Amino acid sequence: MSKPNSKKRNENVGKRRVKKRLNEVMQARLRVIFFLILAAFFVIVVRTMYLNSAKGKQYKEIILKQQTYDGKAIPFKRGDITDRNGNILATSVKVYNVVIDAGIITGSDEKDSENRYQYYKPTIQALAECFPQMTEEEFKQVIDSKPESHYIIDNKLRRLSYEQTEKMREILADKKKGKFVKGVWFEEEYKRMYPYNTLASGAIGFTASGNVGITGIEHYYDDYLNGTDGRQYGHVNDDNSMEKIVKKATDGYNLVSTIDLNLQQICEKYVDQWVQEYHPKEVAVVLANPNTGEILAMADNNSIYNLNDPYSLDGYYTQEQQAEMNEQQKLDASNQIWRNFLVSDSYEAGSTIKPFTIAGALEDGKISTDTTFLCDGGEQYATTYIGCHKRSGHGPETLEQALMNSCNDALMQISRMEGIETFTKYQSIFGFGLKSGIDLPGEISCASLLYTADNMTPIDLACNSFGQNFNVNAMQMVAGFSSIVNGGNYYKPHIVKQIESANGGLVKSFDKQLIKQTITKSTSDFLKQAMVNTVESGTGKTAKVEGYVVGGKTGTAQHKDKTDKNYLLSFLGFAPYDKPQVVCYAIVDSPQVENTSSSSYACRLFSAVMTEVLPYMDVYQTREVPQTETEPAQETTTGETNSAEQETTAPYVPSDDEAYDEGQAIDDSIAESMSQEMDSKKQAAQEQETTQELD
Repeated sequence: MSKPNSKKRNENVGKRRVKKRLNEVMQARLRVIFFLILAAFFVIVVRTMYLNSAKGKQYKEIILKQQTYDGKAIPFKRGDITDRNGNILATSVKVYNVVIDAGIITGSDEKDSENRYQYYKPTIQALAECFPQMTEEEFKQVIDSKPESHYIIDNKLRRLSYEQTEKMREILADKKKGKFVKGVWFEEEYKRMYPYNTLASGAIGFTASGNVGITGIEHYYDDYLNGTDGRQYGHVNDDNSMEKIVKKATDGYNLVSTIDLNLQQICEKYVDQWVQEYHPKEVAVVLANPNTGEILAMADNNSIYNLNDPYSLDGYYTQEQQAEMNEQQKLDASNQIWRNFLVSDSYEAGSTIKPFTIAGALEDGKISTDTTFLCDGGEQYATTYIGCHKRSGHGPETLEQALMNSCNDALMQISRMEGIETFTKYQSIFGFGLKSGIDLPGEISCASLLYTADNMTPIDLACNSFGQNFNVNAMQMVAGFSSIVNGGNYYKPHIVKQIESANGGLVKSFDKQLIKQTITKSTSDFLKQAMVNTVESGTGKTAKVEGYVVGGKTGTAQHKDKTDKNYLLSFLGFAPYDKPQVVCYAIVDSPQVENTSSSSYACRLFSAVMTEVLPYMDVYQTREVPQTETEPAQETTTGETNSAEQETTAPYVPSDDEAYDEGQAIDDSIAESMSQEMDSKKQAAQEQETTQELD
């Protein structure tokens, strides 16, 4: 056994010797490589020292040439907003911030202490001379507070016009004067400006810092109006001087609105006049093209504020009241001022709903244009009696006369023939309970303030038929009514006509958008004629426009509290009667007058506005009034009617007082219960309305 063990030991010894030899060889190679690297490093160090000494300046220039620095931002210009004729309603103008480089002025970067303050006194004197809003002492305090800072902008030197900076620019450019005036430069930015201050403020809106649109068109089209900032970079060229590289800013798109500046001014003039004369809670006017859905003007007294100073509460609150407000209270007050009543608020429409009720009944064949009614003063619903505004009754009436006389009794009879299913169906067809889709923020749908076919009772149906006990907003009324007078075409209301690039190229056009067909042309023609007669000899006589034939419907709506003797008065009309070109909706809420239920205040507002609007729109005057079979019978010389006239019931023509006073539509006996019934609906909608107020 000894021989095999001896052989194995010899093999192990041999392997160890080979391994040792390999390690020695590897160590020798590593030592050689180390010394070679050390020698190369030594050569590099020596060569670098030589190059730095012999050609250091040359290589420094090459290195600097390749360096870049992150320069200043170049602001974009937010797009303009113009009226339909190109008049600028909102624009951005270039302004300048005065940047003070205290490090240069104090010489904090200078190693030579003797030269540190050589620019200090001359620069401060020049600053005080060119910008008198600050004294020399104030400039010293600004500079001395941050003597090493290279970027200081005082609030008093922000957003100055070019003219305000021109004198300092001349000094800096003057070789003699500017020799010791250093450390001052100008930073560009844009400031939003509104040339007409308060004009169309509810529709246009304004911007906050950072080009953030707040309310109106400014908010809704924020992404289109904003552009992209550019940037200025720099590098050192072959001459060791700074060379700039500029990436240009991309400006925002311009918006062409549907608003007509002159029509807007007309509306605002009369809104202000009605406020001064009658001190109502609200006065509002909307003008729209019924054939396109374009909003030509919109004005209300509670959202007229200075777009160039939107946070000012002057004119709404006294200085003492403002002093007692905290910041949140001021913001809440501002939100109420910025709120566009014509889009974000709802109310009961009153009798302006009657054409819609009749349209639905005609379209579904529940009534015909020949259907007649007997108004005996009201309708009985179980134990509840709902009266007409003429308590003694209008007597026999045709369908047209029911609208002319604004007869609640006849409308209740129509709604009973129509039924809940048909009535609620046409409410939806006309857009009630739905957002109109107007391109403005904060529109309320009123969905929670309408009955449905499932929860509507016969009494609810009766009251809804003449515009009580459910809510609408102005855009719903204008869009739906436009379809009634244009032949049945429901167009989406809009306030922006087109979007253009900064150089004037067309980006997007908003043509008329047909949403649906609401009624047939025959129904439209009948209602137009009936509304013309409403103005000619019915409840809307004070809405007449001299030289023109116009049509429309009056409205006297109660508030939530049915015992409230103040009313929301309105007139919803159109012109000319044959081919309507404009719809005008006038609202006067709670005027401080003796006869608070007289719709004449809204009728006369309509008349005043349209008297100026129609000639401006090149609508020719005509007094050719189309005749109808329901025209009042003419008396003979004997005081009797002829046989032909006896076959046609003469319409009831109310006296002046009755014509304008549609009065209380719901008896006091049921007012309280109906008010309580709607409280829950209004409370449910309150949260929705609150969320639409902009912060």
